[in-house]
Amino acid sequence: MLIFQSVNLEKLSTPVPWLRSFPALVLVFVLSAFLIEPSAPVAAAFVDPAAGTLAQDEALYAHSILRIANGETPLTPQFLGRLSLVKPPLFHWLSAASLRLFGPHLWALRLPGILAAAGVLTLLYATLGPVGWLLCFSQYLWRARAGLAMMDDLLTLLYLLAVLWIAKDRKLEGRGSAWVFGALVGLAVMTKWFAGVLPLAMLFWGRPPWRRWVEVAVATAVVALPWHAYQFFANREWFLAEYLGVELLSYAVAAPVQSTQESHWHFYAVRAQTLWPLFVPLLLRRWSPVWLVWCGVLSLAIAAYSYQNASYLVPLVPAILLCSRGWLPLWLAPLALVGWLGNGPASPGLRPIGSDLAEREVLHLDADDQLRTALSPDATLRYVFLLEHLPPNGPLDFEQRGIAKSTERFLADPGAQVDAVLVKDLDALRLLIAGSPQRDFLLPPKAWAALAMSVPHEVIVETTKIRLKSRHPVAGPRPNRFQLLDGPGFAK
Repeated sequence: MLIFQSVNLEKLSTPVPWLRSFPALVLVFVLSAFLIEPSAPVAAAFVDPAAGTLAQDEALYAHSILRIANGETPLTPQFLGRLSLVKPPLFHWLSAASLRLFGPHLWALRLPGILAAAGVLTLLYATLGPVGWLLCFSQYLWRARAGLAMMDDLLTLLYLLAVLWIAKDRKLEGRGSAWVFGALVGLAVMTKWFAGVLPLAMLFWGRPPWRRWVEVAVATAVVALPWHAYQFFANREWFLAEYLGVELLSYAVAAPVQSTQESHWHFYAVRAQTLWPLFVPLLLRRWSPVWLVWCGVLSLAIAAYSYQNASYLVPLVPAILLCSRGWLPLWLAPLALVGWLGNGPASPGLRPIGSDLAEREVLHLDADDQLRTALSPDATLRYVFLLEHLPPNGPLDFEQRGIAKSTERFLADPGAQVDAVLVKDLDALRLLIAGSPQRDFLLPPKAWAALAMSVPHEVIVETTKIRLKSRHPVAGPRPNRFQLLDGPGFAK
């Protein structure tokens, strides 16, 4: 006990000045960016190691980004020839600009996410020192998906900047302080829709004067409102159905589809238990009230939102660490070993994305490729689903809008906007294949074995798929007009 009384933890953790100098922070940022660059192929990294869920959204966003980089309108992202108002396009714009600047490389696609994740690590280093940097980077939940072409890293960085800003000026009394805070919130909204408004809850902690609330609201609206107003007037029906009806109302209140069958609390308890090393510094040091409040805001938001996603826990990783004041002592560094020991399941073998489908119309049974085939350049891709209706048949009814069609309707009228064919049983699938000699098919081996049919196509057995290659192919009505990316998982 006398030993602990003679040790000043604050002095032990106080850095020498050059460790917090601008050149040192630049070096940390560059080093972080190089270490973060993901090695996994597109849509092959784990966003949920516990359930083995892969980053399907990375292929969804990458398809829209490649279309923008190829010269299509940046205002309205598209996927497979239809509107895709899943999220606002700030990340799409940044990633498309990176592709235009550096060329069609996977690392260029992911560069905004890589830099945002490096920014998070640099802020942790500046606030908590090397141990804080190490504890964050060692967490598999954070490390597995850091730097992907997804919005989580950019959103987390904007969160940290907004909370750091209000922590520095609680009443937002500094010149332009409220405008900066509001602009950060607006950028967060333009990154991930309604999740971006969460920093506004910190105003209840800071309790600035009412005029500062008005300034924050105006700044947020100036940044986020123009794009939303454009979509409301230009694509009102789709905007109301998908952006508001599905993304906000359906998934927030009662998600029709979940990634697992776990209860809400069990889902997050299983995934959050790996974060326990982040709490150890809190047992030894003074706590920071602003970051404790922010952790509470994030936790309440996760609990209230009905759809379950392990990536929602990502902003909590740096927030928990920042609850400790001052640089963390070096003897806490071994806690990082716990995070390094945690690994997810082995990545499944995925079909390389190449140019072999160019100038062909391809029907892919089920989206078990994590939508990666949608990145095949110069190919017209549609997905085939073994079900009569594509859920949810609610605000965004794909059948009612002509985007999804039954086998019979598709064969009679294969419109360009159709991106999903619904087959109710194996007989309908046989009819679809027999009636499509000009189209290629990608089928799981089990489905092909169950069909037990002769086809006019050339049958090619691949690693994870059976390909029915048309002997007289057609290009299809809406080929992907973008280049093949250069990187892991892509074949030249």
